[in-house]
Amino acid sequence: MHGLMLIMNGIAWYVVIAAVSLVLAIFLAYIAMRVRVITKDALAPSAVVGFMMLMGGPLSIIPFITFLGSSSILTRLGRERKEELGTAEDIRGRNWRQVLAVGLTPATLAFLASIAYIINNMTLYQLLINASIAGIAYSNADTWASELGVLSKSKPRLLIKPWIKVDAGVSGGVTLLGEVSSLLGSSVIALTYLGTQYLLRYVEYVSIVNPPTAIVVFILGYLGEVMDSVLGAVLQPKYVCPKCNVMTDKRVHLCGERTVRVMGSYDLENEDVNLLVSVIVVIIALALGLLTIPR
Repeated sequence: MHGLMLIMNGIAWYVVIAAVSLVLAIFLAYIAMRVRVITKDALAPSAVVGFMMLMGGPLSIIPFITFLGSSSILTRLGRERKEELGTAEDIRGRNWRQVLAVGLTPATLAFLASIAYIINNMTLYQLLINASIAGIAYSNADTWASELGVLSKSKPRLLIKPWIKVDAGVSGGVTLLGEVSSLLGSSVIALTYLGTQYLLRYVEYVSIVNPPTAIVVFILGYLGEVMDSVLGAVLQPKYVCPKCNVMTDKRVHLCGERTVRVMGSYDLENEDVNLLVSVIVVIIALALGLLTIPR
């Protein structure tokens, strides 16, 4: 009888936390729309992603806030240069596809982790949270690579065919600045996650700190960005401007000339590749976590 009462109290608290998280997520999504971090059509998806992240607790909330804050700042960095290159679409705010592409997978894992926490399965909770943060690290690494790499003075080169130069912002195109930025972006999330673990142990929210998880998060975050470049180069359509002889992902080049399709097996958008890589990263994180669970 006592055990049943504990379970009922746990469920009651979970419902209260869920209600508060939902209201807060809707409010924050509305604020994000008002300040043009997201577009109007992204309001509902952002609220859903935010709700699930909030349910994951501080271990998912703090790294996710770090991702949102840094990506918003970097999106606006070098605005004039990005508008000149035609890569400033995100300055007007992330649309619903972009929100789901980078947030749905890690948010789902964070929400599942909250259920594991409420039933007191801490092994499963840690497994799911680690995978969620790996997904956030990938999103941050990809965003930093895109938003800073486009400002490079050197012309991007196609990752799978480095002798081919492409326009700035083309999927699969990389620069040294972009790759260094990707490493920094992933490391920021990994260090934030590690610091959050230490903070929560201090306040006795968690009992242990596991530094190797931050290393795994860092590695998977960066490898996810590399995988994104490879898949973007292979799967997304590529065009060549006959006038400028430059590869682009636009049907009409910046010079106004209609381009000719030369690469790309599927008509996938950048958001499709983002979502695919996000799923792959968290699956790898889950697999690694399962392999390291003590038998």
